[in-house]
Order: sequence, then C-alpha cells, then structure tokens
Amino acid sequence: MYIRSLLLSLPLAFLSLSIPATVFERQPVEQQIREADGIFVGHYLRKKAIRLEDGSIVTQMIFKMSRETGLQSELFGMDEVIVHYPGGTVGEETVRVHGVPEFVSGENVVLMIKTNQDRFWGMNLGFGSFKVVNYGKERMIINTLFPTDRNVGQKKLEEFERLVKTIKGSSLRTVLAPSNQPPSQGERLPATNVPLVGKKRSIASNSDQEENGDGQSVNPLWLVLTLAAMGGVFRLIRQRTSRLR
Repeated sequence: MYIRSLLLSLPLAFLSLSIPATVFERQPVEQQIREADGIFVGHYLRKKAIRLEDGSIVTQMIFKMSRETGLQSELFGMDEVIVHYPGGTVGEETVRVHGVPEFVSGENVVLMIKTNQDRFWGMNLGFGSFKVVNYGKERMIINTLFPTDRNVGQKKLEEFERLVKTIKGSSLRTVLAPSNQPPSQGERLPATNVPLVGKKRSIASNSDQEENGDGQSVNPLWLVLTLAAMGGVFRLIRQRTSRLR
C-alpha cells in the first residue's frame, strides 16, 4: 500500500479499522517537502487518543514548535501544535496502525504535516517524521522508519533547511511563545483583552459606583469646602459667646 497524502483523502471510517501492516514506497526527502502543507522543528510533549465525530479512533500527539513553515503560528499565536495519527486506545477498544511513529517526551523531531478537515495530520505516518540527533559536529535528521537508509532516511539538518527554503520559497521561521510576543511600541491592547471582573466591569472605573452603590457620589472638593465653612461658623459662635461673658 503506497502511503502518502492519499491516506488523508480516504474516509476516516477506514482509519478505525485495524491495519496489521503498512508497506511504504520510499521517496526522497525533497518529494515529501513538496507534498507537505506544513513543516516544523520542535520536540515531543505528550499524546492522547480520542474518538472523532465519525467514531474512528485517532491519537493526538502534542509538540512544542521552535521553527515552522506553512502552519502560520504567528497568526494563531501558538507555539504548540496537535498532530493526529490513526489508531490508539479509547476505553476497551484498541486500533493498531503499523507505521505510526513513536516518540519519547522531550525528543527533538522534524515533522511533515498535511491538513484535512481543519486538523493537522502526520503526513506519511512515520515516513514523514524524523528525529534530530547530534552526529559528531553535525546535526542530522533521521527517519523513524528507515534510519539506516542514507538516501531517504538521513540528511544534515542544515541541508534540510536549505531544501525547505528552496522548495517552499520560505525559510523555517522561529516560533515565539504567545507570552513572548509583546505589543509593539505605542500599541495599546484592545479593551476586549482586559480580563473581566464580574459581569459589568473590565477595569476599576466609574462603573464601580454602579455595582457598589446607587450611582450618587460626593465631590471631594465640595466636602472640603463644606467642612471649612462649618469650622468658620463654629469659631464665630465661640467668639461671640466669649464676649457676652
């Protein structure tokens, strides 16, 4: 069975079947780069299996991205991405799909991504995933299925990045965490970004009077003038009383 992006065009109900074996036709890394909707470099965090709307079982793998192209992380303000793979265990039901990659938490990876039905999917299962390793002074990407194949399973990370820029017309961009993206100088955050307190107010303002009282307030200046006038009256009365004595 030739696993490429065609896998994603199959009905998702097919993905819920148990697939005992998957045969991969090896293809150059350049071809995978051309077919990918997105590519990212990052590290693996965790996974969980879920059941989709059509009843099929898939595994969501969550990655922290450091660089990417095609995923528009800067527009969505994200530095983590959820990538779906067929199969997994939900309750007592298990679906096994040969060729789905396995990762260790914290492991550095390079993934080819396809988009389908508003979800990210791992392209070509394990054939579209690579582990980043240090080999002497070089950083290499090693394919999870064919790690010893020098033609399709091994490539210098620097060379891979040059291929991405040449083929996609865009370099892998650095991904910033949302908290590390401050507004530009002079830019003010919109009011909708201010956390709401209760149902009415966003920041301490005159609306506090509406929540804490009947809306009436006393001007502090008038209060000071009134007290000063009362003090003058009391002094005048005291002077007249002392003269009468």
